[in-house]
Amino acid sequence: MFKVKFRTAAMLSRMILILAGIASAGGMLIGDLYRDNELVKAAWYGNDLVTLFVAVPSMAGALWFAFRGSQRAQLIWIGTLWYMVYNYIFYLYAAAFNKFFLLYTALFALSSYAMIFALLKIDAKSMAKKFSSRTPVKWISGYMLFFALLLGGLWIMMSINFIITGQVPQDILQTDHPTGVVYATDLALLMPATVLSAILLWKRQAWGYVLSVMVLVKGAAYSLVLMVMSVISYRKVGQADPYIYLWIALGVGAMLALGGLLVNMQSDN
Repeated sequence: MFKVKFRTAAMLSRMILILAGIASAGGMLIGDLYRDNELVKAAWYGNDLVTLFVAVPSMAGALWFAFRGSQRAQLIWIGTLWYMVYNYIFYLYAAAFNKFFLLYTALFALSSYAMIFALLKIDAKSMAKKFSSRTPVKWISGYMLFFALLLGGLWIMMSINFIITGQVPQDILQTDHPTGVVYATDLALLMPATVLSAILLWKRQAWGYVLSVMVLVKGAAYSLVLMVMSVISYRKVGQADPYIYLWIALGVGAMLALGGLLVNMQSDN
């Protein structure tokens, strides 16, 4: 059933797995690939490490189990697609132009279309019925809203501070990049998706379960990216990430919330 219904998204996912493996391995092994400053290079290395050893295997495993009928795996697979969309938008717009530019473009496009095709085919109402009435939707939704308001509020406050003082935020200056790519991506894509998912889940609407798992898979995985980035940045340039404890807290919260959803989903028959 999955093989037929999700044929296009699954085919695109196989291509993503190959290209993401090449992009992340190449980023770690090709010494002169990245042309950014040392702080940003350290961030790319951390990103490549998690993508290669966590995100790619997670997507491959989820796809394998989805082919065998696991609906939990279907949701996790879509979550890994969202991770790839979010991840490679940064390589497109935040990395100094390099030899992998076309690869990043392909990965962003393939991930976006694969996620769209997967969401169009999923039966959200049937999927929602798999979740127990005991699923703690209130605290999971509350965490997601807290996540969005905390991180989104931080970026908004820094942006307003620039309007008032003319002082460019230090974390933007450190990248030697003229725009706030992280602020833009989070405020335009991540925060709306998280808030929408939380509201729908709070109301126990079908799409709330699907989108919340998707958002939380990405949240847990990318929090790990940020933690690894912080460690590598400190080791390579001696600069501590002031947000490291925030990434740890948000990552733990995302994993607990994700677990709270998946353990209350009926076992696949």
